[in-house]
Amino acid sequence: MKTQLFKARDMKTAMNLVNDEFGEKAIILSTKKNNGVVEVEASDNDDIIETHKKQIEENKSFSNVFMKEMDIPVKHKINKKDNISYLGTKKLKEPLQKGESTELLKKIQKQLDSLKEEMNNMILTDQSGISDKLSHFTPIKLRQEKFLPSIINKLSYSFIGKNLEEGRVSFFRELSKKLASDDFSRFLNSKNIFVFGNSGSGKSTLAAKIASYLSDKRSSKNINFIDVTNSSTGNSDVLRSYSRVLGFPVKDYNFFNFNNSDKNDSINIFDFSGDINFGVQKIKEIKNSFPSFNFCSILTLPSGSNSEMIDGLTAKVSDIRPMVAVTKLDECWVGAEEFSSLALNNARIGIVTGTKILIDSIMEANENSLTKYMKENFKGV
Repeated sequence: MKTQLFKARDMKTAMNLVNDEFGEKAIILSTKKNNGVVEVEASDNDDIIETHKKQIEENKSFSNVFMKEMDIPVKHKINKKDNISYLGTKKLKEPLQKGESTELLKKIQKQLDSLKEEMNNMILTDQSGISDKLSHFTPIKLRQEKFLPSIINKLSYSFIGKNLEEGRVSFFRELSKKLASDDFSRFLNSKNIFVFGNSGSGKSTLAAKIASYLSDKRSSKNINFIDVTNSSTGNSDVLRSYSRVLGFPVKDYNFFNFNNSDKNDSINIFDFSGDINFGVQKIKEIKNSFPSFNFCSILTLPSGSNSEMIDGLTAKVSDIRPMVAVTKLDECWVGAEEFSSLALNNARIGIVTGTKILIDSIMEANENSLTKYMKENFKGV
């Protein structure tokens, strides 16, 4: 068993020489061309073959290649007595300090995590899944329209076995069933209505629209606005301006008689000013202080809200379980992400409305109206 250098005019002839000498067991250690002559170093020595294989695997190791590219020194066995500089060797840069290398690796880890998340969200499919005539393609389209994967998986039974368009409409209808509130009829007959939400979500405007809507539905002018204000915010100027336009008085929450509210025929619309935390706190105080007081609560949610905002809002109002009113629909449309988040949080939409029009501007959000909205606004990408 030996190592030998073979020379020939071309590579084919050299390889034939190697095969004639060592047979199939031979391993090629190196090849080069020297003055037009091909030189092939080969061996049939077991120890040399095993060592060569290990070196090849080590050189291919991702970590070593990675460290090399990042100019981070890789530990190799080096003969300290060998002071020879070889041509073609790469001069190492100054090694990174400990803090620098740690920070660099953190950035790399962050990028790898981001790449992993993107790969997890990818959808692999065979050629049949690309056909838009098959149900395999429906979840891909819904994902492209920004519906959240969890709600698509949850309602997958609605589109399995249907073509793309039938599957999408079926999905929209099932999602609408989950979203539509059954409290609208209760709202119509309620004598006490709480309107609350975050600042700027259109609470006072919605309170005025509800007053106008119920006045027409019940043919009644006996409607009161109840101004529930935080001491730091003061009275609602917006609510008072609507009071003058509609002719319905504004009363102070502190003087409202919760014990005798059922003894008269008036409709009381409570406008909770301030942020969501103030409204939730006041509503819980009323529930605890007056357990027999009946009311219908409405949470205002401006269209265009993201899933994080919806998750936070629904968590805060879980004990109250209000009907959701989607407001400002004429300023921004409701997206697939919003519908998905609302459904996943078991929130129910009862009212949809815009901002600019006051009269005849409230629409009931039921299965049919929500399905129609989705069909008209989500037309594929």
